Amino acid sequence: MKKRLIMATLTLAILFSGSLALAGQRGWGHGMGPGNGAGYGMANLNLTEAQSAKLQSLREDYLKEVSPLQNRLFGLRSELRLLWTAAEPEREKITAKEKELSELQSQLQEKTTAYRLDCRAVLTPEQQSQMAAAGSGMGRGYGPGGGHHGRGWQ
Repeated sequence: MKKRLIMATLTLAILFSGSLALAGQRGWGHGMGPGNGAGYGMANLNLTEAQSAKLQSLREDYLKEVSPLQNRLFGLRSELRLLWTAAEPEREKITAKEKELSELQSQLQEKTTAYRLDCRAVLTPEQQSQMAAAGSGMGRGYGPGGGHHGRGWQ
């Protein structure tokens, strides 16, 4: 019975995350050229066409790389919630799931950090200064895709 409940929950989680993917990405809008609706300070940087193209390519690559990890993270959180709802939660299973979740979060953070540094390298020193002055530098919690990675750019 537990296995059926877990499988049903995982199936729903996968279907739900698939529907989110089909709905489109949250966060940054479409493209990063001058004057577009990026909404995180990039529109004011007077990006060249080459910079815009490179940033768009980096973003697409990043999203392809992290989407499966984000979906897995969603599934792991669902599994963990199920483990905690058991009448007698199993310490070993919960601990193992927490460790798996932590490792996956670490992988996502590493990929996000690398992505942000790659994006920053595309900008000129003047553009980097402009972003820092506008308060939208490239630090923790900022990136594409919504969630805690989609509040802007730092």
